[in-house]
Amino acid sequence: MGIRLKHLWLGLSALPGLLSSKRQRLLLREMRALSRQLPQIMQLALPQAMQRLAPCSDKIEMDEGDVRRLADFAALLERNSPLGFCLRRSLLRYHFLGRAGIPLSVAFGARRREGTAQRTIAGHAWVTLEDRPYCEADEHWRDYHVVYRWPQGE
Repeated sequence: MGIRLKHLWLGLSALPGLLSSKRQRLLLREMRALSRQLPQIMQLALPQAMQRLAPCSDKIEMDEGDVRRLADFAALLERNSPLGFCLRRSLLRYHFLGRAGIPLSVAFGARRREGTAQRTIAGHAWVTLEDRPYCEADEHWRDYHVVYRWPQGE
């Protein structure tokens, strides 16, 4: 499935819950607010930025799949962000799913881009649960080498 179709499907899959649940609408509003703050937060040194994004004690009592879909949708809606979709999605998943009790880690990876005249590097971010990519297709992370993981030592 093409990337545009995947994004359309993501938006459509979030709609039923948003239409029927005030809690989901409020959570999406909170997610979008944090998503808009991410460019400033990511200006900090990476450990300080990640500490700011660490899940707080304000727990979320909602289905894990709903929280994940809303975080993905919030990341998708911030198309004008200077941060890539994968980074926004990973940081929102880390923060909000952590508040829902899912102990995720964030992996930051890099790889050489093949087929270019100059040597260029591509970056990617994804979340892991128990050292396994969490809801991430293999082709999105497989060729990347993890260069930083948060929390460190996990």
